[in-house]
Amino acid sequence: MNSGVKSAAGPHPRALSRLYWLMLLVTVCWSGNIIAGKEALTGFGPLALAQMRVLSAAVIYAAGFLATRKVSSLRLSPRQWLSLIAAALSGVAFNQILFIGGLARSTVAHTGLIVALGPVIVLLIAVLMRMESLTGWKFVGIMISFGGVGVLTADKTSTGGGTHWVGDLTLLAGTAVFAVYTILMKDLANQYDSLTLNALVFILGAIFMLPFCARQAMRTPWGSLGFDAWWGWAFMVLFGTALPYLLFAQALRGLSASRVAAFSYLQPAIASGLAVWVLSEPLTVKVLVGGALILGGVYLTERGEESPAYARVGGSGVAGSSFLDERTGVAGSRSKG
Repeated sequence: MNSGVKSAAGPHPRALSRLYWLMLLVTVCWSGNIIAGKEALTGFGPLALAQMRVLSAAVIYAAGFLATRKVSSLRLSPRQWLSLIAAALSGVAFNQILFIGGLARSTVAHTGLIVALGPVIVLLIAVLMRMESLTGWKFVGIMISFGGVGVLTADKTSTGGGTHWVGDLTLLAGTAVFAVYTILMKDLANQYDSLTLNALVFILGAIFMLPFCARQAMRTPWGSLGFDAWWGWAFMVLFGTALPYLLFAQALRGLSASRVAAFSYLQPAIASGLAVWVLSEPLTVKVLVGGALILGGVYLTERGEESPAYARVGGSGVAGSSFLDERTGVAGSRSKG
């Protein structure tokens, strides 16, 4: 079950190219996931959607695990269980609840840009944990990125009723917990294969979400859900969760954190383009200005020499551990990716 440690020479060029294609596919999936989440929210409540997404993915991962592995092969120490619980809470339970809750109150463009703040949040966590030094350029990058968030939250034309800023701040919180998950994953990805890791994390995450989400899920009017809600949910489960989370874990085993982080620049552009095409969402001047500030700030935080702190988390840097989601998911979609 132990995946071993990759060689000091790094992946073969052909294998490296394959990993880049995997990360591109993950980015496209998580970008489309944001669109699917908006469609699913036309029928599902945010908490119900978060629970159904995670529970459905957990069933898929569990089925795959039982079909290819034996439960008796799992012998985990208390410390390993604690690490998995922390990953399940940050990368699945809290991330999905915050991601979908934020998406319900914001736009696709805002969502993609705030998710792209992942490397900046990871850097802040690393600085607080004294795993990374805060250089001048990185400090400037952080300030510029959060200035971009300020521009976005001041965009009063983004949603009706002026409640978009609540969604943006909720998305920011979701990005922060996913940053914690990303750091944890750099260690966990080298201890377990992708299927085992995701099966354990999503099963635990689905259980932890029950106290918060089960009531709304049980009250969902299943018989009156429209086609848009159903296809959105299906896309989120299959192409927003089950597939990209496996590929993301695989990519983290072979790529440095900074290379993985580079793909976070693509997600806002892909998600915004899909939003204009599929949902007819307008791209306002404030979104363009805020987006430029956020991505510019992310770039500045990733400048400079690699430090010893990077190696402690894996790859070439904590600050680059990225992203999404998720998100993601949670990852998310808001459930990010």
